[in-house]
Amino acid sequence: MIYNILEIVVTPLLLVSFPSLSLTFELPRNHGRDRVVPASLQSMPEAINLNNDDQQKSGNNNLIKKPRNNNPAVVGTNFLRKKTADLLQITSNSYDNESGVNNLLGRKMKVVRKTFNWLIDSWVFSGELDAADKAYALLTRMEELDSSASTFVGIRPDVRIYTKVMNAISRSGRSDAGELAKKILEKMNHLYSSGHNVNVKPNTLTFTALVEAYANSGAPGSALIAAKICDVMIQKWASGDPDVRPTSRSFNAAINAFAKSGENDAAQQAERLFEKMLECYKAGNKDCKPNSVNYNSVINAIANSDYEGSVQRARELLQEMDIKYRAGDEDVKPTTISFNTVIDAYAKSGLLNAGERAEDILHYMEELYERGENIDAKPNARSFNSAINAYAKSGCEDAALKAEAVLDRMKKLYEAGNCDVRPDTHSFSTVINAWARSRKNEKAEKALNLFRKMKKLYEAGNKSVRPNVVAYNAVLNACAFTNGDVRESNRAVEIAHFVLRDLEQSSFGVPDQITYGTFLKVCTHQMADCDARDKVVEVVFKKCCKDGQVGNMVVQELKLVTKSNHYARLTGRAQLEEINTKELPKDWWCNVVEGKWQRQKQRLNEAAGK
Repeated sequence: MIYNILEIVVTPLLLVSFPSLSLTFELPRNHGRDRVVPASLQSMPEAINLNNDDQQKSGNNNLIKKPRNNNPAVVGTNFLRKKTADLLQITSNSYDNESGVNNLLGRKMKVVRKTFNWLIDSWVFSGELDAADKAYALLTRMEELDSSASTFVGIRPDVRIYTKVMNAISRSGRSDAGELAKKILEKMNHLYSSGHNVNVKPNTLTFTALVEAYANSGAPGSALIAAKICDVMIQKWASGDPDVRPTSRSFNAAINAFAKSGENDAAQQAERLFEKMLECYKAGNKDCKPNSVNYNSVINAIANSDYEGSVQRARELLQEMDIKYRAGDEDVKPTTISFNTVIDAYAKSGLLNAGERAEDILHYMEELYERGENIDAKPNARSFNSAINAYAKSGCEDAALKAEAVLDRMKKLYEAGNCDVRPDTHSFSTVINAWARSRKNEKAEKALNLFRKMKKLYEAGNKSVRPNVVAYNAVLNACAFTNGDVRESNRAVEIAHFVLRDLEQSSFGVPDQITYGTFLKVCTHQMADCDARDKVVEVVFKKCCKDGQVGNMVVQELKLVTKSNHYARLTGRAQLEEINTKELPKDWWCNVVEGKWQRQKQRLNEAAGK
């Protein structure tokens, strides 16, 4: 009887889902994007090699700072590029036409240190990928003019210019940013100690730029180096150096580096730095007074760790901020970011009561804002999403119902005019995942209903809930782990086919390896071992091959759902053989993006139209 039901359900769906599928493979779609290397990377000075393609690609480009529009030095990029090129051209050894100088730069710009300084400052805040290259090229030209018998005088760079170039490097997000900034500092020390240039003695801002260069690089061990530089700053200040003293900003950069490092003792190291900052403040260094940003960074480091008791410690620091603020210390006023970080810590903890604790904090934020006691603690969409996520990952019996209740409250607040809590795709996807993790019956049906609500809201004009492949995959996951009788299993299979077909026909994205792997999991868990299942698996796997999405998950799920002879026929490999997907035909895996963060980055790029 089971087989008959499956044959009735599956066979028509195969024809509807994949009407154009043939046994011959088309060329796979290339969903990647070619990256264009800026031309400036081809012509950098050789004193410090910034033209390192491997470093540029491996660096954290997400850390590249956006332009600061309120900085008067920031100008249009095209204008900035033109004036930089003009200045470098007329100050080159091969250019000696004095009248050409005025023609190129114009009446308002002269070949003086102020012009170099202004252009370097503009590059620092430009947000351009090659900003560090351009700033360093200008610095190098100043050094050349200063050391030669040039007709241009008064061009000698000072500590401010060197520090600004280090700032440009720190903002680049390159994995070698710390080492590049260190070389500049070493040059400054040499110039100053030798007496060649007494105006380049490194100061507090110089050392802070070095800390930030290491902190932003994301390179292995960079957090520890950033912390050691803070120690050097403490030693210089303690020994009486009038130009160098640690600040809350320098400590914060090092603390943030540990928060993002993934080191086993990152949280403990971040707290040690925080304690050192407190000691400096108590010793009379007012620039080390802890503020909300410092507290938030430490809480974030703790929230990102997995040591026992980390979430309780994060909450203690939040309470410490709240108590100090209520006692009159405005500098440590807890903000929405502070509260959100602790809510997120509960979501990551997996504690059984994580959802309730997270929602308690959410309610407290609402009370603080509504009573006017702390208007900077107003909950936003992330506050609600993190609370929903805490329920989704908690494993408590009613987690899905409670997560959906938080989403419903979120929707009501938004409909009442609170635009800060507008539900988004992540809100719905997380609740769908909560249902997928639950032990309730009819979870696939509930997940589909939520997806349809999200799609309806999007079609009604709410662009923040635009469905994406993550939302589709969440529904498939609910189908894969559906509990119940044969009727419910059949319904889960039907929903899974509908979702896969809908994704293929939509403009919301394309199936990825998670989509195909999860669909194969649906087949394993919800379909009996029969010819109908074999047919579905074969069709889906061949479609996956054509789309270039055969990743590790697909291979593992294929092993679980097929018999050895069927697996060998589909892949040409023995079922017990360990397969590196790169050993399979390239067309099968060319569009696979392995890893959570890489997939997230790809979705962000696609959303931005890159």
